[in-house]
Amino acid sequence: MSASPSLYTWSRFAGRSLLSAYGPESSVAIQKLVFVITKRCHSRCVYCDIWKVKDQPGGLDGELDDTEIASVARANPHLQWIDFTGGEVSDRPGFAELVETFGRACPHLALVHFPTNGLATVKIAGIAERLSRTLKSRLVVTVSIDGPPELNDRLRGVPRDFQHALATFAAVRRHLGAGNTYVGMTLHAHTGSCGRSSREMVQETFAAVNAELAARNEAPMGWENLHLNIPHISQHYYDNQKTADATTDGFASPAHRAEVAEALRFAASQTKNGGALALRVLERAYRHEALRYLSTGETRVPCSALLATAYLSAKGEVYPCTIWDKPLGNVRDHGYSLAPIIQKAREDGVRADVAAGRCPRCWTPCEAYPALAASPLRTARALLG
Repeated sequence: MSASPSLYTWSRFAGRSLLSAYGPESSVAIQKLVFVITKRCHSRCVYCDIWKVKDQPGGLDGELDDTEIASVARANPHLQWIDFTGGEVSDRPGFAELVETFGRACPHLALVHFPTNGLATVKIAGIAERLSRTLKSRLVVTVSIDGPPELNDRLRGVPRDFQHALATFAAVRRHLGAGNTYVGMTLHAHTGSCGRSSREMVQETFAAVNAELAARNEAPMGWENLHLNIPHISQHYYDNQKTADATTDGFASPAHRAEVAEALRFAASQTKNGGALALRVLERAYRHEALRYLSTGETRVPCSALLATAYLSAKGEVYPCTIWDKPLGNVRDHGYSLAPIIQKAREDGVRADVAAGRCPRCWTPCEAYPALAASPLRTARALLG
């Protein structure tokens, strides 16, 4: 079983983030990495075009191979938190072994997380079971479900996707425990797109998840294990800018944003009975600031991109985050180390642009959670406010 997080874990993350921000030049070392391990994916989501990459001529050419990924791990031993993502991580051959490589190379690694579409239940459950034994760090898995069965299958473009995902959720939860296994729901569906509000979609999805679990003789899921994501647009990550531009009733509409805010308030009002205290506090802070972001486009908590976090593409390109399509350099040109690229970006004022809000602005969990963890005082003030 993966270890639970502690106040010490988050305090260490915050302390090292501050050292990276204000310490000597030699201390420039990000603490949290979003690493796209592959763009392979066999979902066919209507709001994300990652799955199309594998069907494009040469679309997957140039992805970092196993040897190069091992070099990334060895060149960045300071990492404390890694989000492995895709594509679908389980579609990357040898994914578990690659995660273990980081576990050996990064002595301070405290948290490993990966999302999954849940289509390959046996494979994904096997990865979770293996890593729960071999990693010293905490392992968290999020299974993506975006609505009740019929709507989810339409949004994700795969028949019986809901049933596959729930089978995977139940299997992974048996290995990792309820405190380390989540359902991630991105609030794409709303009245304008499906005739039901985002809040209704959350209610129906929660009920459908527990109905399916009951049918499988599995324990129910609590509200503390449902994470709600705000939709975002990112060309270098989701490859969905063209899709977003062609959508007339997308996330940019005020009505959709208002519905997302209502759904977040509803979920926040539900009773939470379990989960680690640190993550529950972060989740509460995430939702609190999400409401501010939805209404004003800003939050009280400053983004930690290029301060504590960075994004690494499957082909080795470094970006400030999952959202800002601003390539900074390729690790292949720097001995697979992130530090020279991060330092150059700071010198060029990219970090200053992030701090001043001269970027696309977002509140996606990939950036929000490390920002909250890296700014405990501002997070506390935001909650109290």
